[in-house]
Amino acid sequence: MSESFENRGVQQDDNYREFMGWITGGGLRYAYAKKNGNPSADDLYRKQVDKDDAKKIIIVGAGMSGLTAAYELAQIGHEVIILELQSRVGGRVKTLREGFSDGLHCEAGAMRIPYNHFLTKHYIDLFKLKSSTFQDYNENAFMYLYGEKITMKEWTEKNGHYCNKFWKGWDANLTKKLKVEMKIDGILDYYNRTMDQVKEELGESPSEDQWQKWIDKWSKLSVEDFLRSSNYQKEGSPKLRPWPEAAIDAYKVSTYTPFFSMDLVSYLREEIGEWYKDPLYTIASGMDCLPKAFVKKNDKGWNKDVDLSKNIIFGFMVQKVKNFKDGNGNEKVKVFGMNRISGQEEVFIGNAVILTIPLQMMRHIEMPLNLKQKKAIASISHGAATKIMLQCKTRFWQKEVGQGGFSKTNMQIGQLHYPDYEGSGISGDERGVLMVYTWDENALTFGAETKNFAITNAINQVSKIHPDIKREFEVGDVQAWYSDPTAQGAYVSLKPYEYLDYMKALTKPSKTIFLAGEALSWSNGWIQGAVFSGLMQAYFFQSLMEGNATICDHLSFFLNKVD
Repeated sequence: MSESFENRGVQQDDNYREFMGWITGGGLRYAYAKKNGNPSADDLYRKQVDKDDAKKIIIVGAGMSGLTAAYELAQIGHEVIILELQSRVGGRVKTLREGFSDGLHCEAGAMRIPYNHFLTKHYIDLFKLKSSTFQDYNENAFMYLYGEKITMKEWTEKNGHYCNKFWKGWDANLTKKLKVEMKIDGILDYYNRTMDQVKEELGESPSEDQWQKWIDKWSKLSVEDFLRSSNYQKEGSPKLRPWPEAAIDAYKVSTYTPFFSMDLVSYLREEIGEWYKDPLYTIASGMDCLPKAFVKKNDKGWNKDVDLSKNIIFGFMVQKVKNFKDGNGNEKVKVFGMNRISGQEEVFIGNAVILTIPLQMMRHIEMPLNLKQKKAIASISHGAATKIMLQCKTRFWQKEVGQGGFSKTNMQIGQLHYPDYEGSGISGDERGVLMVYTWDENALTFGAETKNFAITNAINQVSKIHPDIKREFEVGDVQAWYSDPTAQGAYVSLKPYEYLDYMKALTKPSKTIFLAGEALSWSNGWIQGAVFSGLMQAYFFQSLMEGNATICDHLSFFLNKVD
């Protein structure tokens, strides 16, 4: 992996890169000592707790957040037990192999990794997993708009022409002079010039204080609110807003970006972080190789005694969490639940519980949270994503588009992903899997259909771009995350004020109850966010064990401010 790609983009996680390196490199005790300026910190490098100080932590959920928290806690000598509802690890990292021809697999969940997601990279490197290129853009792929098929290259090079053709009036609020001065010839230019005004306020290497000022200002608006208004438009700057409705529609449809109700900060994070910018990468043998690596006997990390496979209970449904004091007055926690099939009930007792399941699933668990936390869990918005995988006899599409990238459409299928990457050398005569990847309303619609109907519907729409699909299709599968009973959503999709009103409350633990997951991070919807959140809550637990009586949320912790 090229070092130059690891440091690109602007992402809030970079402010925690050194701190997270202390955890992943030297252990949670070492990180605590370094963070608090202990002159003897090096003596705690990869140092386990004394046996008498070892605690028992219950982890709810074996997704990436739960696995990383469990792994690092176990490395320093704590006892962990992982309760998982499903029969597999990984959560929304889910690779489908069964039902496809031998040697083929498809990612039902997480499928691509930006090079600057340093926490994800750390564990991929640690477990020595082989990676391959994930190609996000292909100029030969298609833009299928209202029955007309053009290439991505044509769309980019003749953007003004096609915007005038399909969305007349997209530039109605722009003067001719401004279009010339700002070099705006189409919706792509219009979008970039408009968003540049917001990005410039953040700067190239923002501190945590700068991030928070930027977030406090812009997370109060949805993308649509921002584009439809002139709010915060600086006096004397080019008047690029409000946008006409034709312009909003043009950008949403042509880029397949149905997230304009999301808060502006959450929407822009991926863009300014360059998380979708090639080159990206994936795990060559399937993304599920990463979570599976955590539950093998540890021969890669510094504590060779760790074996999380011995610490997982599958098929267990957590129903209730209760605080209590033992005979010595120590605060502990009980976790109640049962096997989801047999109904066999069981109670687990520990010093703390870290709940890492999706927030939607936490709503089903009775636990002693404060009122603000309960409101947050009940109110935070989640996005829908549905993937439809279509195995074909040959990779016939390579004759037209080559390998990798996405075609975008205004149809219900939204976007169509081509496997492999340019230069992979995989022959077009081999079997391959096309992926229809839908979001938001389209995802909910496909998710509400039966599997066979959804596949048939998808094939019929794909055939408008690639007529050969009907002759070449063999078998398929569907993953609808909103309909998945173990997820009930694909990722958190914050609306205006939800960050300001809820995130701080949810990331602040009590002495026994800690909440984690991709939703509670700066990288929502990505493995990086899940790992970050799991490590933070593991650290907060260990800081209590080290004698720090102050409990704070992520933000206050890094700004050295305590409520």
